[in-house]
Amino acid sequence: MESKKSRGQDVIQVLEGEYALISLPADSSLTLPVGGNLKIVIHDPVEITLVLEVSAWEKIAAQHLSAKVGRGYRAIRLSQDFPLETVGVMAKLTGALAQAGVSIMAYSTYKTDVVLVRSWELTQAVGVLWDLRF
Repeated sequence: MESKKSRGQDVIQVLEGEYALISLPADSSLTLPVGGNLKIVIHDPVEITLVLEVSAWEKIAAQHLSAKVGRGYRAIRLSQDFPLETVGVMAKLTGALAQAGVSIMAYSTYKTDVVLVRSWELTQAVGVLWDLRF
């Protein structure tokens, strides 16, 4: 079950499902399955990095035998109403999680920040993020 907490304009949303963090060679051909709560594709000259629900990855894994895959992640979406010029938001998020000993993979979009944490650290990570004040 997806859970969502809000405080004013801030929203912390734990997305349903287990996620995989995948590394593919930069020249890989890729067709992603339709559906799912979250798809992240980062394509740079060195590699393609994907974040997909494990069930979505399993649909295409046989086409990418050279992939490096980490499983067991949960996704936390943070929506805050900050101007793009705001400095230090991600530093504050990642710093607080690091201080608590929570390992993360984070990225930002235009409107949200997403933090991937190991499933066993989810409760701790949500607590740390909830306690932050901006």
